[in-house]
Amino acid sequence: MTDEWIESYISAGKAVIAAKKLADKLIKPGVSFLEIATKCEDEIINQGCDLSFPINMSLNEFAAHYSPTIDDPTVVPNKGLLKIDLGSHHNGYIADSAITFNINNDPKLQNYIDAAQEALEAAIEIFRPGTKLYELGEVIAKKIYNHGLRPITNLGGHELKRYKLHAGPFIPNKKDLSHKEVLKPGDAYACEPFATSGEGLVTNGKKSYIYRFAKRVKKNLPYEEINYMKKIEGLTKNLPFSPRLLEKHNVIPKNKIQRIIDTFKRKKILDHYPILIEITGAPVAQQEHTIILDMDGNPIITTK
Repeated sequence: MTDEWIESYISAGKAVIAAKKLADKLIKPGVSFLEIATKCEDEIINQGCDLSFPINMSLNEFAAHYSPTIDDPTVVPNKGLLKIDLGSHHNGYIADSAITFNINNDPKLQNYIDAAQEALEAAIEIFRPGTKLYELGEVIAKKIYNHGLRPITNLGGHELKRYKLHAGPFIPNKKDLSHKEVLKPGDAYACEPFATSGEGLVTNGKKSYIYRFAKRVKKNLPYEEINYMKKIEGLTKNLPFSPRLLEKHNVIPKNKIQRIIDTFKRKKILDHYPILIEITGAPVAQQEHTIILDMDGNPIITTK
């Protein structure tokens, strides 16, 4: 990793920090999800970066992957846990960070946020060369259990590579010896503890709101669809996106967007990310930072 790469990671982090600060000002009961999403995503662009994925705005038992739809009518409710997960990239180097908002400052729900935050801080404390990924999971789980809650064990952190949001190695949210990779200089990871009072497992919901270009298909594709396929690939660079992005950039006429997405999903041109729901319907809190290790092994939290 050269200094230039590190600077790109830091620039991406600054963009996400700015968007998180804006979210903090905007989130109030009655404010539309669409307004928050548009303004926070625009802030990342205004900071000189691009989106590495669309904003996730996941409420209560929805752990991840809800992103507002085109013309989404959803508004911030009067109470609950709203997780805001934001991603940027600068020249392909990604920042990924999440924060949970306790909409009405409920003391019981604040415990979930505190648990996830303490777990994140405990992982950051030992994030250095030589640490095994399962050791991060061990300290994460311990902190969450100390709050009388459970970590979500089928979600976790992930390695970041250039233009790759999920690059392979996984930071578990419990001590799982199968994740024995060792941290080394030059690594970049998103670390994201999730805390819940439920079973600590998520399941796929029926709907998806986030997609990713997977592969080109040449057979039996009408010219119009070939054109749309090439435009989506060029715009998104294989990173996750919301249909809102296609509307914003006039890639596909608004009245055709969902039909084309459904067609491309069926033809395996697009992958999709189903909404993730805690299996018992219990509330979920998430806290997340991006951490890189420079070539001397020093940790840099880019999103703090």
